[in-house]
Amino acid sequence: MLLLPLILISAMVSYYLANKYSNLAYDKGLYRNALALADQVTLEKYDVQINLPEVAKDLLEYDEDDERYFRILGPAGDLVATHTDLPLPRIYPAEDKFLYYNTQLNGKKLRAVVYALPLSPDFSPNTEINKDAKNKSVYVMVGETLIKRTEMANEIILSMLLPQLLIVLLVSALLFFGIRRGLQPLDKLKTDLSLRNINDLSPVDNTKAPIELQPLLNAFNDLLARVGGTIAKQHRFIADAAHQLKTPLAGLKTQAELALREKEPSKITHAVNQINLASGNLSHLVNQLLSLTKAEPDGATFIEINSVDLKHLAQDVTADWITAALQKKIDLGFSCDIQTAMIQGNEVLLRELMNNLIDNAIRYTPKAGNITVGVYREDSALVFYVQDNGIGISSENQSRIFERFYRVLGTQQEGCGLGLTIVQEIAERHHATVSVMSEGESKGTLFQVRFPAI
Repeated sequence: MLLLPLILISAMVSYYLANKYSNLAYDKGLYRNALALADQVTLEKYDVQINLPEVAKDLLEYDEDDERYFRILGPAGDLVATHTDLPLPRIYPAEDKFLYYNTQLNGKKLRAVVYALPLSPDFSPNTEINKDAKNKSVYVMVGETLIKRTEMANEIILSMLLPQLLIVLLVSALLFFGIRRGLQPLDKLKTDLSLRNINDLSPVDNTKAPIELQPLLNAFNDLLARVGGTIAKQHRFIADAAHQLKTPLAGLKTQAELALREKEPSKITHAVNQINLASGNLSHLVNQLLSLTKAEPDGATFIEINSVDLKHLAQDVTADWITAALQKKIDLGFSCDIQTAMIQGNEVLLRELMNNLIDNAIRYTPKAGNITVGVYREDSALVFYVQDNGIGISSENQSRIFERFYRVLGTQQEGCGLGLTIVQEIAERHHATVSVMSEGESKGTLFQVRFPAI
């Protein structure tokens, strides 16, 4: 497609150059004719005469293709009776100089030259001097039509454009066959992909593809690998979710069957209470599963990222948990000695992260315990932390608490084992890191999330 504008530009340049050089060639011929005509002018002291026999006049006018005109303007007017209708130039050249100009005669375009033949210094005419002549020179003018010039320009243009057109056709043919041959491996690749099973995410064989397409196919294989990883993660998530949902659903069904069989109101009430408790746990599990799906890097294609004040957000979230802390007589406090703590993040996900950490702290801190939530600056990072004096986490369990559905045995607390997994996934989406510190059982726990500051 780029060849067409180049050909157009080349044609315009060729047209300009062809006209330029054809004019240069024939302008020189016009000037020689003007000099030859000037040689026939006789300058005397009191008069200017021209000796132009009829044969010479015919020779000057003769041309196979163009019509030629001449005119000689002396101090007293035209010196030749014929061709006095040849238009005069707008400006005249200096003495012994010449000037080309374009004009028209009888509707025909002409190219003309005017030569200023100087008069002798002692020239003193008896007649009134013609104003156009400016009494210093005899002006010899020769003009001709543009037929030869146009033909020569066309020949030059053709001689320049024809090879270019042939080259364009040759290049186009080479490109057509070259691209067709080069795309043959892609046709085979297209056929292989169209016949591939929808569940086959194995890498595409790119050994026979052109070198230029190797990076594209490598990127495509990388995409297949990432899609395969995402699908595997989804399958694992579905399997884990199905396993975790199976137990509470079975419990609900059992309690419902017991309630239907019982006749005593007290036993029916007990069964309904168990159903209510199990449904609450099931609802919490489902909400945690949904939060985990949203928090995973592949769980949503887009999350809105804004500037978030980590300090103010942590204060709001901590205030939401005051009632739950008071029910267990836990002293829940907030600590921060910096004015603002701005990070880039999604407020909804960050709130979920904080809720899970504070919820865990309240669950695993005994009555009359202490929990401190805070934010502080550490070099180029902003750290959100939750510290409690609860049951603590043993060193062997600290490496596993972020696994899905993993729960420390013997805690006697309700839960589904997804809270810390959600915390880690949200932290990763915000390019943050989560760390846990605990000296052991009954020593309390400190969770820290380090965010890059703005």
